[in-house]
Amino acid sequence: MWSDLGKGASVEHADPEALLEALREENDELRARISQLEAGLDEYRRQMASVLTSASWRVSAPLRGVAGKVRMTRRNARKVGRRVLERGRRSGTSTLGLFPPAAETFLEWVDSPLLTAPLELIAQESRPVLPTPVRQNKVLVVAHVYYPEVWTDIEDRLARMPEPYDLLVTLVRGRAESIEQRIKRRLPQAQILIVENHGRDMGPLIELANRRAFDGYDAVLKVHTKRSIHRVDGDAWRVQLLDGVLESPESIRRTLRLLREDPDLGIVAAPDSLRGPETWGSDLELVTALAARYPFAFDRDALLYPSGSMYWCKPWVLQRLADLQLTTNHFAPEADHLDGSTAHALERFVGVLAQAGGLDQIETSEAPSRLQRLKRKESARPRVLAFYLPQYHQIPENDVWWGEGFTDWVNVRKAEPLYDGHLQPLAPGELGEYDLSDPAVMREQAELAKAYGVDGFVMHHYWFDGKTLLDTPLRNLLADPTIDFPFALCWANESWTRSWDGLENDVLISQTYPDGWADRFYNDLLPALRDPRYLKVQGKPVLVLYRVGQIRQAGKAIESWKKRAKADGLGGLHVLGVTPSRDFEDLSASAASALDGLVRFPPGSGIGLQSVASLAPNRTGGQDIYSYDACIDEADLATHGPHGLRIHPGVMPGWDNTPRRRDEAYVFHGGNPVSFRRWLGEAAHAAVRGGTDPLVFVNAWNEWAEGAHLEPDARFSRGNLESVADVRLAR
Repeated sequence: MWSDLGKGASVEHADPEALLEALREENDELRARISQLEAGLDEYRRQMASVLTSASWRVSAPLRGVAGKVRMTRRNARKVGRRVLERGRRSGTSTLGLFPPAAETFLEWVDSPLLTAPLELIAQESRPVLPTPVRQNKVLVVAHVYYPEVWTDIEDRLARMPEPYDLLVTLVRGRAESIEQRIKRRLPQAQILIVENHGRDMGPLIELANRRAFDGYDAVLKVHTKRSIHRVDGDAWRVQLLDGVLESPESIRRTLRLLREDPDLGIVAAPDSLRGPETWGSDLELVTALAARYPFAFDRDALLYPSGSMYWCKPWVLQRLADLQLTTNHFAPEADHLDGSTAHALERFVGVLAQAGGLDQIETSEAPSRLQRLKRKESARPRVLAFYLPQYHQIPENDVWWGEGFTDWVNVRKAEPLYDGHLQPLAPGELGEYDLSDPAVMREQAELAKAYGVDGFVMHHYWFDGKTLLDTPLRNLLADPTIDFPFALCWANESWTRSWDGLENDVLISQTYPDGWADRFYNDLLPALRDPRYLKVQGKPVLVLYRVGQIRQAGKAIESWKKRAKADGLGGLHVLGVTPSRDFEDLSASAASALDGLVRFPPGSGIGLQSVASLAPNRTGGQDIYSYDACIDEADLATHGPHGLRIHPGVMPGWDNTPRRRDEAYVFHGGNPVSFRRWLGEAAHAAVRGGTDPLVFVNAWNEWAEGAHLEPDARFSRGNLESVADVRLAR
């Protein structure tokens, strides 16, 4: 109508009466069209209700499942052939994503703000303020609306949801506000946010992740009003995707059960929507830049992601988007990009992230068979125990050796980066630089651990023939039975040295074993062993020995402790030794016969070592730098070892002892919650396969000066804890 007027005369010279009449006619036509659409919608709903409850729908369900399996088998066969060919060409773990792409590789995207803007931690107060979503149910639907005219496609299919759900709808300002009241009338539970048009459906998703909108849910469904006007089948594709993720109440129930119970599943997409490396297009460099913001490594030839960006997923996947530290400034102005934008890269990155975290992606057609396999899988839940450093409080000895008031926080604060992209100095998160002489700190730590599935702490115990160091936290704990802090002790039986390596150079205090030491050690240990919070295996208190091979007559000492513990009504002791490392002494046969098992303690042994020092830009020293992802990929998960002893898997959320060793540091580049989740998940499976009462040990809860901590930090917040929860609580 307006274009017709433009051909003849300007609007300001048009006849007002004629213009008014034309507007009335157009309005009448629109009303008639709305009436037709509403009538069609009512008929569609009636037909869908009839279909979903019909006998033919139920009878044909197996046939639909078979058809889906046939399609999936064909697609998987193509992928297997490609992977077999590629496997022979690879050596070591991919390093793509460990560092940002070099400038010359992305000249085509030189204006991309994702590539030109360095990683900077976003202050919470500087984030755009969105209302905090109200959580009432355990399932969340996130819907983004740019095309309000097709919103009803989403609304109609939400009627198939088999249980109550929360609904978050983002409406693009200037495009979609007109349907706000309609949504509120039809879906009163909807929480509606008006957003700017930045990053299409992915921009608002990033903002929701930054605002912690996905916390507390069992599953999240992401949908949007996709039209893909550059494709002739754009509308059909939208309908196919929506029907794929919201096929029927029965299909949705299967998906929800899998996401709740299968610890290895991350994303459930519509049939025929998972895509691979043939669809990289212009997005590889952008995805590399996204991965480098963690960083973590990924294999470009293993790309798998839900094309069309509609899928069910575990909340953990979307929580990790907050780790990217992105804002609206990282999205270029909308210009009808068909490829090569931050939004397109993020669409693929969601799949890359899930894979890097050890999570599978499937299509809804695979859900029935996946559910059958889940029923046959192991159901045991391993206990996750974290080594705990009681160092963060002042003691006279450290004042003499290192200066007045020294704790490891001094080292942490002084650390400097050794190359571009080196995350130093580390900064603690919400707990701050705490003082462990305050029992309230341990209470907070215990509450955090319990909330995220950490079952207990293995506290390092420093005992030197009757002299104890750094024992204030243990004494405070034993004095206050109200602190819910399940614990065991690990005797850190090595000398203290100025180089922090436990070797016999520049010794500060020596570990010796004079006559009678074993009885004195047990006597000092007994009050802790009797504490009701002390961790037990098979009804016996757990004691971990750090360097069994160094203990004089270790087998005899262990047997005497077990006998005394049994006589004291403790049922005996369950004694575990740390697996020997390159710097540890081997186990003697007599010591091994007295032990009940071994504990892996990375990075001491059992991991892969792949140097990436040559890739580190502007490296300042000669230190070696290893890939954290390669460390995981080649980790030894065997559960039976020397002398037939059971081995309990050990993992570490990272390792970087730059604060203590400066230029002589061991750096495992790429420690992050995503890769850590993969390692922990693999270790959990191994622990369960190893036998009854499975345990997984994490090094560590709070080794800040060695870059190994589960505690919240300023970079990833509670990310490592969320990874523990996703592995531990889902099983």
